[in-house]
Amino acid sequence: MAEGEKKRRVRDIRLYRLLANEDLVELWERVDPEIDPETGEEVYPSPEENMRMVLRRVAEVLDRSGNVVNVKRLVDELEFREKQAPTVLGHRIAIPHVRSKNARELTVCFLRFPEGIELPGPEGPEIINFIFGIITPIYEDDTDYQKVYRRLVRLYKDDPSLAQELEEMTFPGEIVRIFRVREL
Repeated sequence: MAEGEKKRRVRDIRLYRLLANEDLVELWERVDPEIDPETGEEVYPSPEENMRMVLRRVAEVLDRSGNVVNVKRLVDELEFREKQAPTVLGHRIAIPHVRSKNARELTVCFLRFPEGIELPGPEGPEIINFIFGIITPIYEDDTDYQKVYRRLVRLYKDDPSLAQELEEMTFPGEIVRIFRVREL
């Protein structure tokens, strides 16, 4: 190795490895409506309010890994990133992702909204059931997080049975099995 060259750390970026920590998997996320005090009717948040809630939740779940420096600032970065380009891909999936000063290392989480949640998409509000959050340090000069993102998109689009399997999961550890089978 020439003087001054950094040796690049080889990471295992297979999805089943990144999601092996069951604390990073939430299967029963839901949005409870508020009750209007005057009418007693249920009032559901707007898609934009839902997105802010989802991004906060993603940051909270990612924080369980110990790889988040400051949750509040991570939420701000995720919200800023979302304003630049929506991360709702359609077909019931969203992948909020950001390179962040508040990420210690590449980390992925999964949230499932069995009843769906309405989020703003590029062509208007969409019902989303599956959310994968991805963060990576801003200072890292690599594209592992992009590889993870592309792998998720490719798996989801190329394998119609993936969404059905994600719907049927009852335990966080099952997600490891779902992705392990697809990544071998």
